[in-house]
Amino acid sequence: MTLNDFLRLLNNSDRLRIVKGGETKYVGYLGNFKQDNAELTGAEEVEKFRAVPEITHKQWKGKGLRPPIQPEETAQYSFSDLQMSLYYTIHI
Repeated sequence: MTLNDFLRLLNNSDRLRIVKGGETKYVGYLGNFKQDNAELTGAEEVEKFRAVPEITHKQWKGKGLRPPIQPEETAQYSFSDLQMSLYYTIHI
């Protein structure tokens, strides 16, 4: 299955993380994928897919903790002092 075939199954509001050769090539919303990434053609073969939840502390920076995948993004949901984001991680 190609990357384009797979992406047709998702919604524009879904968060993606696309990894090629162990290096993250794109992180963001599917709706922004085309305009944000000229490096990937969509013809790449999908090797692996995972739905990866990311749970981080809201005050990660002040506490010296590991940053979220997209630290500039505001948390969609909040659980007391934690935030969670779900990324569809696609390995090509």
